Amino acid sequence: MRFRLDQLSGANLERAALHFETHGYFMLEGVGEALTRHFKPLVAEQLMVDLNELERILEPDSPPVVLPEEIRKRMSRITSTPDLQQTLLTNLNEMLRRLLGPFVHVSSTFHGQFKGGEAKPVDHGGYDPNAKYLEVQGQYLIHQDFAGAALPTSPCGVTLWTPLNSCSEWNLRLYPGSHRHGLLCQEWMKLEDPRLASFGEPIDVKAEFGTAVVFNALLLHSSSNPGYKRRVSCDIRFFPLCAFLPSEVHVLGNDPLGEFRRGLQRSDGPTLREPFLEAAAFMGVQRDLERCEQYSILNWSNFVRNTVNGDLDAALADLGRFTNAERGIDGVEAYAAKFHDRQIHASTLAGLRDRLRAVNATAPEVAALDQRIGGLTAVAR
Repeated sequence: MRFRLDQLSGANLERAALHFETHGYFMLEGVGEALTRHFKPLVAEQLMVDLNELERILEPDSPPVVLPEEIRKRMSRITSTPDLQQTLLTNLNEMLRRLLGPFVHVSSTFHGQFKGGEAKPVDHGGYDPNAKYLEVQGQYLIHQDFAGAALPTSPCGVTLWTPLNSCSEWNLRLYPGSHRHGLLCQEWMKLEDPRLASFGEPIDVKAEFGTAVVFNALLLHSSSNPGYKRRVSCDIRFFPLCAFLPSEVHVLGNDPLGEFRRGLQRSDGPTLREPFLEAAAFMGVQRDLERCEQYSILNWSNFVRNTVNGDLDAALADLGRFTNAERGIDGVEAYAAKFHDRQIHASTLAGLRDRLRAVNATAPEVAALDQRIGGLTAVAR
């Protein structure tokens, strides 16, 4: 389903949110000036060219080339500058608040993908110096952004994928609805893996400048239809409040505390409820554990709550309920090694507390954060 960015509010935003809840993604049109063009100077800097030369490079029929290793390394993690972050938060404000709530992290780096030329398929997360950073150019196999990450973030994180050029090859393949089946693959899956049949038919999205795809961090996806044409794209991630991250928490909207409270009470589906429950768990806002089905994304907010409360055995059980070994690849041990008993950053919560204190110093959420931060600091000592 496609929506225009300049019309993404009111009833249209609710339709997009419902599609996101059910299918795990939606497409945006009309983002060239508002979003995509702001990535170009940063990509040009990593390629060591000016903007005019970048436009020539973006021609899909340019001769195939494998970038030098040093450039691939730089392209693998491009700094999300404060200006870029603020531009994205401003232009995506309503959308992010609806999908993630009023407390949002922006990933500190983003990926510059330069598909085309001879490069092997990519079957692991991150960017591997032993593989000489060829992930920038190789075909991505099937994966979930959250499950394949090295650090815990949030399974309701949002990825924004935006192509810098139009190309008939190197599509983005998505499996609609696959985000509703829990943790499926820390190990990546080949495109022909027979287990994928149980998730229905995928869709392939062709790169088209001026468009973007917004998708959930649990949605199975890959690149498909590789060829000799060049596709250049960027993808950046947004997360709800996550104290596993040491990064800044941005507070969005004119009434963030009111919006947070309304989100906790709203009768949304699990994907849209989860960000508010995770925030409540990190903040120390007292709520009972969620009663949820096996594989439900809501198991993660229970995992967070038990983790911050120091009940690591219960947290591990939550992680086990979230792991779908029946339809996926890995058992809970693979995820426990990455996500269980990880550091919680009191500084992240302190930054949020200070911002909320400026909004309403007597709010119960501020007092809850004070108590949570005090407990974490005491444990650290």
